[in-house]
Amino acid sequence: MSADELALKEVDGYIEKIEKETEKSANQSGLSQSGMSSPAPVVTDDLGKSIMAAAKMSSKPKIVLPLDEEEIKQGLHHKMIDAIRWLAEWSVYIIKKYPGRVFYRPK
Repeated sequence: MSADELALKEVDGYIEKIEKETEKSANQSGLSQSGMSSPAPVVTDDLGKSIMAAAKMSSKPKIVLPLDEEEIKQGLHHKMIDAIRWLAEWSVYIIKKYPGRVFYRPK
């Protein structure tokens, strides 16, 4: 018996086992639901639900800007060669990019 035939035999046994388990669970759920079996297999381990639950738990962190609101307003009136101007421009960009998550530095 070659390795391919042996692998095919093992896979066939596994597939039959899974099909039997699916039919068994479909019959059990079908009996409890008005005596009719459901055409779709019953999924016991829903990976999508677990991923969504994890995504909800890892909420997006809040962003605290390095400047407060008054410093940003003043920084926007500086010359283009000043670093404070670029920091203020970057802060405005972050505010627009992440609405609701950005907070000013406390005074």
